[in-house]
Amino acid sequence: MKVMIFIGLIVFAVALATIIQQRFLQKISVNYIALVIGIAIALVPQTNILIENFNSEVFLGLIVAPLLFFEGQRTRLYSILRSWRAIVGLTVVMIVIATIVAGLGVHAFGLSLPLSFILAAVSTPTDATATESVIHGLKLPKKISFYLKDESLFNDASGIILLNMAVEWYIHKQLHVGEAIVDFLYSAGGGILIAAILVFLRQASFRSKYHLASDVRMPIEVLFFLTPFIIYFIAEEIHVSGIIAVVAAGLLHNVESERSRLTNASIFYSSHQFSQLIIDILNGVVFLLLGIIIVRSMREDVFNQQTIEVILIGIILYVANLAVRLLYCRFSPSIKGKVSSKGALIFSLGGIHGAVTFALAYTLSEMSVNIADFHLILVSEIVLILLSLIVPTIAFRFILEKDKPDLDQRKEVNRVRKAMVHYALKQMNQIYLPKKIRKQLEFDLRTQMNKTSIKDFIKEVKYTVKQKELTDDQKEFRAKVYRYAFRQERNYLGKIAQQEQEYQHGFLVLYREILIAEVIFLGDEE
Repeated sequence: MKVMIFIGLIVFAVALATIIQQRFLQKISVNYIALVIGIAIALVPQTNILIENFNSEVFLGLIVAPLLFFEGQRTRLYSILRSWRAIVGLTVVMIVIATIVAGLGVHAFGLSLPLSFILAAVSTPTDATATESVIHGLKLPKKISFYLKDESLFNDASGIILLNMAVEWYIHKQLHVGEAIVDFLYSAGGGILIAAILVFLRQASFRSKYHLASDVRMPIEVLFFLTPFIIYFIAEEIHVSGIIAVVAAGLLHNVESERSRLTNASIFYSSHQFSQLIIDILNGVVFLLLGIIIVRSMREDVFNQQTIEVILIGIILYVANLAVRLLYCRFSPSIKGKVSSKGALIFSLGGIHGAVTFALAYTLSEMSVNIADFHLILVSEIVLILLSLIVPTIAFRFILEKDKPDLDQRKEVNRVRKAMVHYALKQMNQIYLPKKIRKQLEFDLRTQMNKTSIKDFIKEVKYTVKQKELTDDQKEFRAKVYRYAFRQERNYLGKIAQQEQEYQHGFLVLYREILIAEVIFLGDEE
């Protein structure tokens, strides 16, 4: 029961953050609202006690793994292969340089080299989810967006390998660079192999003569939902990189879906919608838990000289990473010439830290790191994360161009929606319809533009419950009438979309809504 309450509270809090953002704070990213709600939950004893203690392994497997899988699914493998040198540079070479610079910087502050490099390794992974929060309402250059996204997909594995090497150095007082390189190659190669085998097996089952009938959706959709979890935990069980495995699986799934989307169109569409829902929920969960963990980690911390030192260590980690990212982007042979000075600054600021940094920091509690050092690592990484969120949120307001405001687009789309419905109603008034069908049609079309009140709804419910079940012929006729009305709406959108190019995305959303409504009435004939 406690686990059910915990899950229910987390999901409800994420939904609440979305409602607040949509209704009252549209200019603020929903992730920041989720962060504040998480802080509030942790500050209130009655709600804080309902939240389970943080477990890094569960967090990586149940939240980070599916997030990376679905993010990889939205990335074309062609783009990755075409820019593989730049990606390897960003996720291996730059990460190693950043770890060395940050480690030496912290060591100069007075910490031992092994502990300094543990801090540096934990600070290297970046988070695409967090990056989307700091650019809310702003235009990120396409090339920079590509580099930031691909970096965040692959640098987690580098951070994990470097962290393991630093922990071995911390515990056994010996540094094994050669073993770390071999571990990285084995871990990365094994992860990619696991992903490829599982995707191949799934495709083989889809295309075999024993494949399930096209209208049997549940087993296929369940398998799709479980894919990132299965891949991650199998990979981790055989000691290869689960992170790289789920990213590779996501990239392969992108190729797979491009050539398989019409094998079963309804399953493809529902899987796409489901993955978007999971991304939205998990993004919110990451920031919600981030807020909870920040409060829990710092609640027992007494502000003294040691606290000031820990904060300074977090600042050193952030500045070191920022400087390396800036210089690497400006002078790396694989990127030099492709990115301007301004682009390099945007890239350096866009390296936001979040979920994986927290998870890696927490794994140290299970690795024989003493309590005092673990607390130092945790608090300093919190400082790093907060700085990586706050600094670009402010700086990007002066550096990046403003995107077309969501509010403006929403207003324009709502205006077009109303005009579209009025056009369809006008066209339907020109043909004969039975009174009952016309009444239902007018009510349903008006609901598309949110022009029905609770009073109207109650009245309609009373009318509906008194009506007999329609015959099959009547249902078929009603479905044809509705499809004709939807066709009129699509015709109107087709005309208006040619005149107004500025809000094409919003018009596509409307068009998709109409097609979905038509599918509903196609199913009504069954």
